[in-house]
Amino acid sequence: MSSSSGSFYPRLLVRHHWFVLGFVVFICVTLTAVGIVFTQLPDFSDPRIGWGARGKGTIFSQLMVLRHASEKFRLAYEIPLDTNELFGAFEQFVNITVDNLDESSYQSDLLSKYDLWRKKQPNKEYDEIIDYRELNESFYDNAIDKHEVVDYDDDKNSESALIYQWHRDRHFDVQNLITKYVDDKMINITVLEFVKNLPQFDRTNYQSNRLPFEMLRPYAYLLEEKYRGRTGRDGMIEFYFERTRTNDDILSLDHLLSICKWEKKFKHMLSLVNIPSLSLATFVALYSSKNDCQLITTEDVEHFRSVLHTCLPYYINGYMDVPLSDRFLNRVILKHRPDYHTYQEQTKAIYAAVRHTCFYKNITRFIYDHFVDKKFINDFQQSKNNSKVSISMIFIYNYKIIKYNRTRDQTMCLRRQPFSRRYCEERGCMDDYRNNFVTKACVDEELSLDNCEKYCLCKYHCPNETEQVNLLTPILKAPELIEIFVKNFGGKGQLATYKDEFVKLIAFNFANAREKTAMAQIYQDMLLVIIAAALIIGITVCYLRSVSIALIIVIGAALSIGVSYFVYRTIYRIPIFPFMNLMSAFILIGIGCDDIFVFFDTWDQEKVEWLRTYEEKHQADNVENLLNNTNIHENPSSNKKVKSSKLRRPSNAFESRHRSCILNNPAEVRELLLREEALIEIMAKTLKHAGSSMFVTSFTTAAAFFTNMLTNISFVQVFGVFTGTCILLYFVITVTAIAAFAVIYEKYIQDISIRVLSICCTDIVNASSSSAAGKLCVRILKSLKRFRNYLFGHLFPLIIINLRYVFVLLFLLIGVLGLVSIFHYPELKVPSTQKVAFFLRDNPMEVYEFSMKSQFNGYSKEDKRLFAYPAVSFIFGIRDIDDGYIFDMNDRGQLYLMPVHLNRHTTLEFFKQFIAHLGTRSDLFSSNYDLEKDFEAFYQLTTDNILTVKVADDQVKFNVSKTNHVNMIKYIRKVNKTLIDNLINETLRRSDYKLENDQSDQEDNIESNSGEINLNLYKITMKQLKTRLAPTIIYSNYRKSFNRTLERIYKEQIEQTIDLNQIRASINDTVRDELTEEYQGSALKTAMQCLTGVAGANNVPADFCEKQLTKQRSVNWAVLPDKPSPVDGTVRPFAVIITIRGTHSRTDYDSYNKYYLKVKNFFDPYIEEHAPEHLKHAWLSSPGFAFYGIQRELLVGSYSSLIASLGIALLVLFLTSGNLFIALYALITITFAIAASVGIFAVLEWELGIVEAIIVIMSVGLSVDFVVHFGVGYIHTDSKDIDYERQKVKTQIHTWSVLYKEHQIERETRVTESVSRVGSAVFMAAFTTFAAGFSMTLSSLCAFRQMGQFLMTIMLTSWSFAMFFFLPLCVIIGPVGNCGSIPFSRIIEFFQQSRCQN
Repeated sequence: MSSSSGSFYPRLLVRHHWFVLGFVVFICVTLTAVGIVFTQLPDFSDPRIGWGARGKGTIFSQLMVLRHASEKFRLAYEIPLDTNELFGAFEQFVNITVDNLDESSYQSDLLSKYDLWRKKQPNKEYDEIIDYRELNESFYDNAIDKHEVVDYDDDKNSESALIYQWHRDRHFDVQNLITKYVDDKMINITVLEFVKNLPQFDRTNYQSNRLPFEMLRPYAYLLEEKYRGRTGRDGMIEFYFERTRTNDDILSLDHLLSICKWEKKFKHMLSLVNIPSLSLATFVALYSSKNDCQLITTEDVEHFRSVLHTCLPYYINGYMDVPLSDRFLNRVILKHRPDYHTYQEQTKAIYAAVRHTCFYKNITRFIYDHFVDKKFINDFQQSKNNSKVSISMIFIYNYKIIKYNRTRDQTMCLRRQPFSRRYCEERGCMDDYRNNFVTKACVDEELSLDNCEKYCLCKYHCPNETEQVNLLTPILKAPELIEIFVKNFGGKGQLATYKDEFVKLIAFNFANAREKTAMAQIYQDMLLVIIAAALIIGITVCYLRSVSIALIIVIGAALSIGVSYFVYRTIYRIPIFPFMNLMSAFILIGIGCDDIFVFFDTWDQEKVEWLRTYEEKHQADNVENLLNNTNIHENPSSNKKVKSSKLRRPSNAFESRHRSCILNNPAEVRELLLREEALIEIMAKTLKHAGSSMFVTSFTTAAAFFTNMLTNISFVQVFGVFTGTCILLYFVITVTAIAAFAVIYEKYIQDISIRVLSICCTDIVNASSSSAAGKLCVRILKSLKRFRNYLFGHLFPLIIINLRYVFVLLFLLIGVLGLVSIFHYPELKVPSTQKVAFFLRDNPMEVYEFSMKSQFNGYSKEDKRLFAYPAVSFIFGIRDIDDGYIFDMNDRGQLYLMPVHLNRHTTLEFFKQFIAHLGTRSDLFSSNYDLEKDFEAFYQLTTDNILTVKVADDQVKFNVSKTNHVNMIKYIRKVNKTLIDNLINETLRRSDYKLENDQSDQEDNIESNSGEINLNLYKITMKQLKTRLAPTIIYSNYRKSFNRTLERIYKEQIEQTIDLNQIRASINDTVRDELTEEYQGSALKTAMQCLTGVAGANNVPADFCEKQLTKQRSVNWAVLPDKPSPVDGTVRPFAVIITIRGTHSRTDYDSYNKYYLKVKNFFDPYIEEHAPEHLKHAWLSSPGFAFYGIQRELLVGSYSSLIASLGIALLVLFLTSGNLFIALYALITITFAIAASVGIFAVLEWELGIVEAIIVIMSVGLSVDFVVHFGVGYIHTDSKDIDYERQKVKTQIHTWSVLYKEHQIERETRVTESVSRVGSAVFMAAFTTFAAGFSMTLSSLCAFRQMGQFLMTIMLTSWSFAMFFFLPLCVIIGPVGNCGSIPFSRIIEFFQQSRCQN
């Protein structure tokens, strides 16, 4: 018998197996160590890292470009950057610096003194109901702010003030939009509509008592939104209680007392006894001027209910969502009609009646938002007494307040306030300021903006003026809160202990520590890998009867993960490592068994085949009994024969052929198998048959994971890249190290392992071969093997062949139903919320996130604010190209700027027309009133009158600069001599001024020859000035005043000679563009000087800048200027952003998709048709589109990746099997298996989130393996077996029926041999992956459990479809002979011959 001497690699594995195994392990361990030691270790503190959909044309990438542009603008002017990432976890448990509490707002005497109603009507009773119809016209003064500061206006900077001109009078014009929250919707209305529709209060149940202001003072930091945040900061701890009995009312005395008791218990549990907290019981006590909730009575509860009912109309109609205040009402600009009182007065009158009951500090709104549920509010409108509160919460403060003095210099620098010599001098901190330069000592320190306090102190020489502020520091941070959660709530059934006969705890929020708690749980749940490994080891030991092979599966998976991490970090250079990547360990262990089982099954079969060939050559008989003994690792000395009666007859040609090899002596068999030639040939054939199947399955599975790159979602992409790399490396390790290990196992370990770790201890058998235990052990092993052979060699093929039509119809129906459930009903939908479940839904923190938040208006409003009425921005000057590294959110890439040419008249006219056109699309956008006003202020800089005046002013200034004072006097004398006489008389008549006595200015001491100051003359002059007896009288100030007046008069006379019409006619398009550019640059420069804090040093008064920075300003029209030119200091815009509020108020995907497409279909054609050529690059985006963008990428990317995976699978199947029909049947089978699996999850109401998208994409890779093995087995059936079966029906007369029977016999033979050859290995591969998935279902994390459930489901469906749909389909219409096969060998031979001929 000749060996495969031409095969180099099998020979290498057999001869140098130890070297190959050691070398591969050494390389893997080294690379793993390098990856761990020299690269960044995974950080799971931010579970949302990589959740952005970054890619060409995605909304997230567009937002990244906008962020990059903002950074470019901010860095150019040293404005502090915003460090928060899009879709990243916000920074938690940080210290918060806030201003001091306004103590006067909690003093009743001061509030009464300055009360608006009492001030106007001091004789009226305080609680008197006010009717606005009874007010006279003088009740309220006209709305004028007495503290309004006049805008800075100067001849040199008048153009700069035009930018802010409209903002000065912008406050709450009647056409300004206000956002209200009504009926679970965000509504935009104008100020006029707002004040016209303010509801009257219920006079029959009127409660206008002032709240106990002094008693509310200790709770100020929980009540005021600027301290607690809109929905509570990270330091807020919330416990949600539900009534124990369905018909009870929490707003009753017994239930409130119970809540009060639990409030104290929880504060004690958290060690926050002395920290303020709020609950419905505490509010009832405070509204009745009691400081302890245990002291409340039934009367207090009724009073509280009455107050809530009085304020209910203003809450229901959204008036509490607007900052209704005295300042707001005084800013409303409404014309007064003499025949009736204005709506403004009506609003003021109603507000004055209930201001301290309903609007004070927005406390009542806070109660409605967070302490009573939506159902109660709806019922409360119908009945005051019959409505019942079903859910409420306890709100515990988790901040300690530290007062400290902060240097004012640091404050100024952090806030980017303007600094200048004048600014510091006016505040008394610059007495020793001598020049406008930084002192040398300060320059030598080379301080940067990193040390803001020292920088400002050094640069501006201001002493350490201080101001007192409050520092809010979290008391309990994430580690402590996680420990409390695990100790008190983490155990099973612990939550049920927090209940009594009135209320029960159902959810809580530990300061938004849910995500950090989940990430802490990851490390514990990764211990489930040990369970998965143990299951795999147990299954492998049972199947292959070898512990060492089971261990090598786990070791190979560990090595592949380690090397993959090295490749992931060093070659791919991916900076993020999401927690989902850890799931690859479970997947790899499950998938790895597939390759190992196929490899060792093929190894054993090739040993049998080699022995059969050896037998045929040497005419040996009866080798199977002895071979069976060696396969089950019996003692070679045992040569007992099994009775022929105990052997089952072969059921098919495959079994018959593989059971015909029987040698008498096991020692002889083992000696034959350990020959080098035999091992080389067995290894070569094993790699040929098993290697191709393993490569196909590994490649298709890895390709399915790599197609995750089509989703554009980084989280999904990196998971696919990492897992796909793991699978490919595992294949490499299998065909190298594990193949070498097979030789080592065959030579050395086979007998040793069975003695140490086998189920039946050989030692016991050897000690007493006749013992009952030894015989029973051998008998069980033989029975199990016989049962396996019977199951896959006879029973399954028999069932598949006889019930083929039933199976095909049944599984076809299941597949179609799966497709219907995915695409029609109930349909696999995109996520309906941006929230992500980390724990199981019954976890109290998940109940809070997904159930409690929807029960309260406060959180619903916040969700609506994020997505309803999106602010749509149209960007000009920047291309929407995001070329940063897709996996690194901090890599912005390059910003591709395009010319804006904002100075061109055509550009400005286009913007004007575009903004006007936006106002006509009421179906897409709300009012463009604010936008038009913003643009109008900027557009005014380019009007003909402005430009004409500027040209005239420039001509006058040029004339003045070139004319000396003598010529000015001559010109004025010529025009009007009286002006000179009046000037001299008014300026100098009170002083005895003589020019020869004026020695005050340095210019008098300048020598004409050298142009330098004569220091001797200067010293003499100074000495004369300081002589006390006869000082030299100086009139330099008068002379300078005279010169300035002279210049002004001369300028006025020159201006009168300018012909404005002639100038206007001379301004062509070129001149206009140049003047506009100069004008705009000057205005932008002044604006940026204010913003960056250098205005004072450039002669722009600081007060002017302060007012502009603190005023309410619109961002509808935004011009982003570039860094000032280092040559001439000019400022040029590099981008224009036009923003307008959209009209879309819904948040579901379908409606958002329609709205987005409508906006895009409006904008793109408009730009293409009307925009100048240099503006056709414009694009649109909105932060409100961010979640929609994620939804769209999940939907489109998942199905695109799925289709690509199926396409790759079809191609690989076709190339592997070489048969078009087998590839097509396999594709149909895979499609139906995936449809059935995903359809199950659609019925279970799973949404297509991040985890689900990964599941859908990887389903192809996991389901293709079994079909590949069966398909390859079908095609590669031994032709001898087919001929043997065909002989049974072969006759001399060839009819159609005989031909059909021959074809059918061939199909059945192929299916039978395919099941017999790989059926057991495929089943065990599916079972091991199923077991790995089962271990993941034990996790407490939702993502891990979902992945485990998917692995179990996809293994069950894909194996079932492969076994009971694909194979029956092949029995019915499978290809026979060479039908559908592509003769690749002939094609290759043809090309080789053609190449040789050439």
